[in-house]
Amino acid sequence: MNTLHAEIRLRLSPAFQLDCTFEAAAGFTVLFGHSGAGKTSVLDCIAGIRTPDKGNISLNGTVIFNSDDGLNRSPQNRSIAYVFQDLALFPHMTVLENVLFALADKDKSEATVGSSDVLSRFGIQALSSRRPKDLSGGERQRVALARSLVTDPQALLLDEPLAALDRATRMTIVGDLRRWNEEHRVPILYVTHSVQEALALGERVLMMQAGRIVADGAPSDLLDPDEWD
Repeated sequence: MNTLHAEIRLRLSPAFQLDCTFEAAAGFTVLFGHSGAGKTSVLDCIAGIRTPDKGNISLNGTVIFNSDDGLNRSPQNRSIAYVFQDLALFPHMTVLENVLFALADKDKSEATVGSSDVLSRFGIQALSSRRPKDLSGGERQRVALARSLVTDPQALLLDEPLAALDRATRMTIVGDLRRWNEEHRVPILYVTHSVQEALALGERVLMMQAGRIVADGAPSDLLDPDEWD
């Protein structure tokens, strides 16, 4: 089974240290907690944007970071997709060109077929000739997800990807992600402040506080839907 294993120790300031160990199986694992708990820093370490002081990170049994051995794969060689709240779409490119950019090293015909397929799955194939400025917030988010997922990553990191959207749009895109996950079944780490999103994803929550994981369980057991949102 596809599994992400992370042991991360990282001093972020004199008063704050990230210190957590967990495994994430295929499916959704929600990282939940107040701002400043260390959730984004966990994703950054797994993606290779930050380097832990000490630890071990492996994906499907392949080590991608090990402080003892000095092993630290570059972000582009980790087979991990990372979607930020700040989507970073290329404004001068069309929707299709933004997605094709992620497949620049692929055969042109293969890239075209793959891009068309992922645009269709996220319901944005009709928008392929538009530029980001001509899209709604939800449409731009679908493009960002399509661009990340067209590469068939072995793991997906999502850092509050829907925070700027209204609840109805958020829930629609959560549905799109659930359907994609049913077909691909890779480990997905999802950072959110929304109880409704966490409950809709409905698999597992890791509660973070002050750089540590303080609870691990089902969203319905750990989260109160009357709080946070």
